[in-house]
Amino acid sequence: MSAAAGGGDYRPDIEGLRALVVCPVVACHAGAPGMAGGFIGVDVFFVLSGFLITRLLVAEHRRSGGIDWARFYARRFRRLLPALLLMLAVTALAALLLLPPHLQGDHAMAAASSALWLSNLHFLTAAVDYFGPAAAGNPFLHTWSLGVEEQF
Repeated sequence: MSAAAGGGDYRPDIEGLRALVVCPVVACHAGAPGMAGGFIGVDVFFVLSGFLITRLLVAEHRRSGGIDWARFYARRFRRLLPALLLMLAVTALAALLLLPPHLQGDHAMAAASSALWLSNLHFLTAAVDYFGPAAAGNPFLHTWSLGVEEQF
């Protein structure tokens, strides 16, 4: 269990792997040569996060005979929500100042869905192709992975 996830058994090996698999994702988005498939790091990150979350829940169930979902989500929200809200506020302000008015409604919807950890469903229903040319201009597209992880 990750100490960051609310568990007591910190796993520096797993946390280190999570940090490493973010590197190819960043390199892919930066257009680094030979890194077009760097997004595979997101898949590995999901597997590692799923492992940590499942381990945390199993340990709690063994300890107490159940899972306190309210406490579990309160810990996650305390850990993730401040950074998410800061990112959303700064990005929304930048979008408001820099993007043309005809795009701002779509971005506002993406920001709102991101705040609720539902942006993956928003982009699915809006038929946004993550690898399409229109996706490059969406400042909230990267939040889809938070939605997937929370829905896990």
